[in-house]
Amino acid sequence: MNSAPELNSAEIGRSPLPSWQRGLPLAIVVTATFIAYAAALGLGFVGDDRAQVLENASIRSWRFLPLYFSTHVWGYTYPHLLSNYYRPVFLVWLRLNDALFGLSTRGWHLTSVLAHVAVTALVYCLARRLGLAAWGAAVAALVFGLHPAHVEAVAYVSAAPELISAFFLLAAFLAWLRAREPGPHPYALGGGIAAFGVALLAKESAMALPIFVALYAGIYAGPEGARVTARKRLRAALAAAAPFLAVTLAYVPLRVHALKGFAHVVAPLPLRTELLTLPSILFAYLVKLAWPHTLSLYYDYSYVSAPTWQEFFRPGCLIILVVMLAEEWYERARAVSSREGKCLTFAFLWMVVAILPVLDLRMLPKGEIVHDRYLYLPSVGFAILAGLAVAHWHRATKLIRWRRLAVASATTAACLAMGLWTVHQTLYWNDDFSLSFHAHEIAPQSVAATTSLAAAVAQRGMTGPAMELYRQALALQPDFWRANVNLAYLYYSQGNIPQAANYFARACNADPTDGDQFLYLGMALLQLGRPSDAERAIRTALLVRPQGRNYHLGLAMALKAEGRLPEAEQEAKAEIAEDPESRQAQTMLKDLTASPEAYPPATPSAMTAKGGSSNLK
Repeated sequence: MNSAPELNSAEIGRSPLPSWQRGLPLAIVVTATFIAYAAALGLGFVGDDRAQVLENASIRSWRFLPLYFSTHVWGYTYPHLLSNYYRPVFLVWLRLNDALFGLSTRGWHLTSVLAHVAVTALVYCLARRLGLAAWGAAVAALVFGLHPAHVEAVAYVSAAPELISAFFLLAAFLAWLRAREPGPHPYALGGGIAAFGVALLAKESAMALPIFVALYAGIYAGPEGARVTARKRLRAALAAAAPFLAVTLAYVPLRVHALKGFAHVVAPLPLRTELLTLPSILFAYLVKLAWPHTLSLYYDYSYVSAPTWQEFFRPGCLIILVVMLAEEWYERARAVSSREGKCLTFAFLWMVVAILPVLDLRMLPKGEIVHDRYLYLPSVGFAILAGLAVAHWHRATKLIRWRRLAVASATTAACLAMGLWTVHQTLYWNDDFSLSFHAHEIAPQSVAATTSLAAAVAQRGMTGPAMELYRQALALQPDFWRANVNLAYLYYSQGNIPQAANYFARACNADPTDGDQFLYLGMALLQLGRPSDAERAIRTALLVRPQGRNYHLGLAMALKAEGRLPEAEQEAKAEIAEDPESRQAQTMLKDLTASPEAYPPATPSAMTAKGGSSNLK
């Protein structure tokens, strides 16, 4: 069956383009998108880029390739962490970038920008397939390519899964549309299925593709203008989605094996709280799509526990109003052209389906229930709606010259404004301090923003202000893991061992999945003269992370302090087996085996406290 035919030139308000100009709209789209994001080429690594790129030994060699497919994205450092991120293709992407560019940030950001440009080109192709004429599709693609809400996905290296997954999802959908056209297309469906598999392995949100396929097949079922029963539409939808559902079923056991479960609850929430919070979150995303004025890495949105006017009823009423306006638009579009009505319906449903996964707030960390990058895939539907709106507006001018000029001028001005605002927002991603300072300005009540600013300040050597910011974060949320553990490291590095032990203990209670915090808790307890407590803490570290660096060494110190010298010797040997270059472990083993009685007291303070700037929790 044919895919949706192109809306004719009378409906769009343009005459057919000469053949030599057919590539001009796409060329303008691609060029404008690249220019808007060219500033990203000068950015550095920020946030989780430090852990994902700078400190990630697994992306330095292809010998780790099997590991990418058998564990979660943090498996190289935290193998026992229960994570929801099974993204082996993203790890392959990191490995390729490292092989090509090393630690040159310009190369890493170039590949992200080019990936976004490629996705934008596919949005243009999708808009054409859905029936928009060339310049209508160009408007849709420009809205997508220049949208400021995409800065996080493009400028943040660690957000590359959004780009990779969207590219292969759109490629799979377009290949499936190609396979539906008359004529021999022997590789189209197979190529689409393969692309879908890659999209799934890049990010789990690609599981929306079978739904997109089913929606399209149901909406466009039957010949143009023919009346089709609901049963036939359902049958067409299920038949079309079947190959992609099969791929999804094959993906699920891989994910379950790697993650030790399909998904893990991050923030246990009562169902009532989750339902009361959804209207404000959904409305926030609608505002960011329609008016992306205030953008940040973090926001102040929090859980709603009671149905107040400000946080529940007002956003709920505004969402209902948007749906009603969309329905009115649909009725008017369908009265003019059934094809336009179908395109509008599909684009709107694309937006809805793509945003649903990030509305499951139990799977998102506290304080991070809204992120701009989550809009990347939903904004494809929004961009196509924008292209349809401009086409509808253009058609409503009734071909009066000055009105057509006004429509073209307003559209150009809007795209230019989006491009300039995108450039402006991109500059905040230059370094951790600029990014975190801006986030704290936008969201001063966000514990994540305050903690990130504290980490950035600490990186600049300003320990006092950093500690004060950590205390401010903990005043907002006392059990926030990252603030507790980072403050503990600062106290440890300053020699304030009692406070370090206090905050390490709080961090371990808040999130017991990080082995390092147990190790340093043990070192602090050892210096406080509590070797048996130190031993228990370090043994817990080894349970959490069996191959942690210096873990056996720390345990050897604790056992030595308890007078259990043979066991201390065994732990020193275990540390050397893990790290043959460990001079501390070699010295300890030499002294223990030579003259155990002469071995000096353990010196846990010799271990250097690490900085705590990672956002992985």
